[in-house]
Amino acid sequence: MEAGDSIAGETRRDRERARSEERILAAAMELFARQGYQQTSMKDLAEKADMSVGKLYSCFPGKENIYRHILEKYLAEMHRRGDEACEPSDPPLEQLRRRLIAVIEHFKGHIDFLMIYHNESPLMFEGILRREIERNREIAADLFARAMERGDIGREDPFVLSAIFIGSIHELLHAFAELGDIAAFDGVPGIIDRVLIAPLMARATR
Repeated sequence: MEAGDSIAGETRRDRERARSEERILAAAMELFARQGYQQTSMKDLAEKADMSVGKLYSCFPGKENIYRHILEKYLAEMHRRGDEACEPSDPPLEQLRRRLIAVIEHFKGHIDFLMIYHNESPLMFEGILRREIERNREIAADLFARAMERGDIGREDPFVLSAIFIGSIHELLHAFAELGDIAAFDGVPGIIDRVLIAPLMARATR
């Protein structure tokens, strides 16, 4: 083996494969967002990634696997950023706000993923998307419930509030993305504060 072929157990082949996979995922993100999952073929992906179809199949067994990798990679990053934005000692409403800002920053940097997330839901991936929605609702519902216990907001069903909170954010981001108005993303926290949080705080009983 030549010098440089292995670094900390990683071979040159491993590094080349990792670079190829990143090229494929980047190509898939763009094509899935622009022309749709169903309309994108493995040949399209290979051409976009500037490699042969055979090379593409040596990295991923099929289009479904590529789509799943995209979902899992970017959803994991989104949750990591949300978790890192908060401290356990932060008030519940502040945690909601910081998580929202983290999600917005994530989608601002990955507009193609936002479009895929909203527009593409092949049946075979419904479990991933459903678990994602449920996880987000559970986090928000817990924070709303804790805010009620503190007397920060008026009493409502926390799961209803979480559904309104999550649904409103996603629809606003999707609408702005379709309009090409990415700058409007930064106004979403203010909209949520005015329309949802402020009325709940006005009803608080301390």
